Amino acid sequence: MSRRQIRSFVPAAAAAALAFLAACADSSVAPPSQDDTGLGGPAFARSAAQDVEAIVEGEVLVGLREGADEATVAREHGLALGRQGYGGAYRVVLTTRGNERALAALLARDPRVAYAEPNYLRQVDADSRLWAFYNPGGLNMKFSDPADSRYGTFIPSSYASTADADEDALANIGVGGAAVTIGSIDTGVEMGHPEFTGRLIAGRDWYSNDDNPNDTPDEGHGTHTTGTMAGTNVGVAGVTGAAPNVKVLVQRVCGANGCPTSAIINAINAAADYIDANGKHLVAINLSLGGRTESTGEQNAILRAKTAGVLVIASAGNSGSGKVACPACDPNAISVSSTTWQDQLAGYSQYGSGLDISAPGGYCYSNTTPEGCIFSAVSNGYTEGPVSGPISGAPYGWMQGTSMAAPQVTGAAAVVASKTGLRGADLRARLESTADDKGAAGYDTKFGNGRLNVYRAVTGSSAPAGQ
Repeated sequence: MSRRQIRSFVPAAAAAALAFLAACADSSVAPPSQDDTGLGGPAFARSAAQDVEAIVEGEVLVGLREGADEATVAREHGLALGRQGYGGAYRVVLTTRGNERALAALLARDPRVAYAEPNYLRQVDADSRLWAFYNPGGLNMKFSDPADSRYGTFIPSSYASTADADEDALANIGVGGAAVTIGSIDTGVEMGHPEFTGRLIAGRDWYSNDDNPNDTPDEGHGTHTTGTMAGTNVGVAGVTGAAPNVKVLVQRVCGANGCPTSAIINAINAAADYIDANGKHLVAINLSLGGRTESTGEQNAILRAKTAGVLVIASAGNSGSGKVACPACDPNAISVSSTTWQDQLAGYSQYGSGLDISAPGGYCYSNTTPEGCIFSAVSNGYTEGPVSGPISGAPYGWMQGTSMAAPQVTGAAAVVASKTGLRGADLRARLESTADDKGAAGYDTKFGNGRLNVYRAVTGSSAPAGQ
C-alpha cells in the first residue's frame, strides 16, 4: 500500500465549482501548508464557533462502495487523489482550504460513495498535573468541603473511604495468567521507559508516517496512559501481578495539532488485523482521545475490531457536558467516564446516553499540588514537571482526565483475559457486570454500568472485608 501523497492541479472548471462551494465553507485560520509526505505537520482549521470540530485542512476522507473506481470518481468531480488508508479503508481527496465540509456533503450524494467526511482532529483527554496505584509518600489527599464544619475547609484523606475508590486492584490477583497483548493508540510511548522493559511492540506512527511510534517530550500522554494500564509499578497490570504477561502494541496517531481521524482509523484497522506471538488478536485497544463529531470511518474501523474480538475502550471526554465524546459515542466501543477518589463523577467528565462504565480518572486538589491526580510514567523531557518514581532516573508525572480512566479499564481487560481467557463480548460483559453500582440504582448515564472493580472482574468474587 502506498502512503505517499499525490498532488495535482485542479482543472479550471473544477476550480470554479470549488469557488462556488466555498460560499458555505468553514471559517478558519491559515496555518502553514501541509507537508506533502504525510501528516508530519498537518495544517488544520479551527472554526470560530466552539461547537465545530477542528479538521485537517484541504482533506476529505472518502469511502467508496464496492466496485466503484476512485480515479473515475475523483476525475468526474475534478479532484486530486491523496494517500490511501490502511487496507484501502478510505482515500483522501484534496481540496481548497475552508471547503472541506461542503465538498464532503457534495461527495456524499454520489451513489458510488459510501461516506465522505472531513479529516477531523481529535484531542487527547487529559490534564497534566496523582493518584491511582502508586504514591511516593507525603501526598495525602484532601478535598474541599466547606459545609462540613468538623474539619474546616479541608477534610483529610483518612476520612475518605479508600476501600471504595481503589477499585480493589489488589496485589497478585493477576499472577499466573496467560500472555496477552493490548494496544495503545495515542501520542506514542517512551519506548525505552523501564516501566515497560521488554513488553512494548513498536507499531506504526500514523501521524508522522514512519515506523517510530515514540512519544515526544512535549506530549507524554501516551506514555502516561500506557503506564496506567500496563506499567510494571504504576499500572493495573503491574499492581495485580500480571505485567510480565501483558505486552502493548504501540501506535502513534497524535501530535502537536491533535489526532487526525485518518490516523485513528488506520491504527484501529491495523490493530484489528494484528496477531500476536501466540497467534491471537489483541485483547483490547485504548483510545484516550475524542472529539464532538461522529466519524463513519471510525465507526467502520471499530466494528471491524469488534468483529475480530478486540475491545475498543475510549474516554468519554473532559468538557463536563451530558454527551459522550466520539469515538467513545460509538455503541460498539466501551465508553468510560471519570470518577474521583470519593466515587463521585469528576466535574470535568462527560457523561450521557450510551456511557458504559466509569473508573477513577483523578480530580486534582489544585493547580499547584498533585493531590488527587493519577500518577504514571511520562516521556523523557516531559515539560510538565516530571518527578521521581519507583524506578530511579525514570520520569513520572501526574495527570487527570477521562484519558486516565479509560486505560484503567483497558488494563483490567488485559488482566481478566490473562487469568480467565475471556475475550470479545464475554470479556466486555464481565467488566461491566462486575462493576460497583454507583449513582442511581442500576444503569445510569453518569457511571454507566458502575465503577470498575478489578478484583471482582478478575476473580468473580468480592474482595475480603477491609481490603
